Amino acid sequence: MDNIEVIFEWDPERLDIYLTKQFPYSRSFFHHIIERWWVLVNDKISKKSLKLKPWDRITIDNLERYLSPVILDETPNINIPIIKEEKDYLVINKPKWVLSHPNSIWDLSKPSVVWFLYHHYKTLPSVWNFIRAWLLHRLDKDTDGLMIIAKTERGLEHFKNLFKEKSEKISLEEKDSVPLKKWYRCVCYLTPKGQLFLKEIKNNLPFIIQEPVIAKVPNAVPKIGITLIEKIENLDKETISLFLQIFTWRTHQIRYHLSSHWLPILWDYLYWKEENIPMELTAYKLSFIDPDWDNITIELPNLK
Repeated sequence: MDNIEVIFEWDPERLDIYLTKQFPYSRSFFHHIIERWWVLVNDKISKKSLKLKPWDRITIDNLERYLSPVILDETPNINIPIIKEEKDYLVINKPKWVLSHPNSIWDLSKPSVVWFLYHHYKTLPSVWNFIRAWLLHRLDKDTDGLMIIAKTERGLEHFKNLFKEKSEKISLEEKDSVPLKKWYRCVCYLTPKGQLFLKEIKNNLPFIIQEPVIAKVPNAVPKIGITLIEKIENLDKETISLFLQIFTWRTHQIRYHLSSHWLPILWDYLYWKEENIPMELTAYKLSFIDPDWDNITIELPNLK
């Protein structure tokens, strides 16, 4: 594919927005190549915020080369602890500040589990599709902890079926029967109303929150989430530690459920307050049947 030339003929519009309308690539992808001077307007280097004028000539470097290993090799090469590795799967301990996968497959500059897999497991069959399919579940950027990664088609099929079965079961009892379980530990800010809520439930543990989740994301659709509070530990007068199991995989489920009961997770920038401090939420335990039908339980130590 040669360089592309486009003649702009409409009302003034930002360069990056216009390009996303003309091509099936994301805005962050065009930010990336504009910053590298691979998009010229009237043969001049331009900023992403440039307002185009009628008859501006836009020259774009060969887009296909950004799909090649050359550009993928420039993505952040990070190390992520591997807790367990078998022929068909990995269990990793994702750090905070690391994306599970890029918000867009063209968002090349942010550390992610996908880029870790690209750099360290290039023999995975789907590597040229950014290994997206091999991420069986995800954690928010500010959440650390255990994730299962499929390494083979056999592993992918096995775990996809487990996650699908868990999702399709309706009642708590049915979901609990599926051999796939996820536990989280969080530190919450103890508001006055949160104290009243904990006082009401402390003699009824484990306590089930089975309520709609309306995540603070664009076009959120309310869906019922099931969160089980198993254990409560006092830390000090202002914070408390909760140990939870989840039975549904709703976006921001734990964050939304706890903030709805006046127990916002510490440093949760969406549901409490914005700080440049990682949120106190960890996926600390997993239990599942693996592709060889062995019962596996993995737990991170020293979560006090």
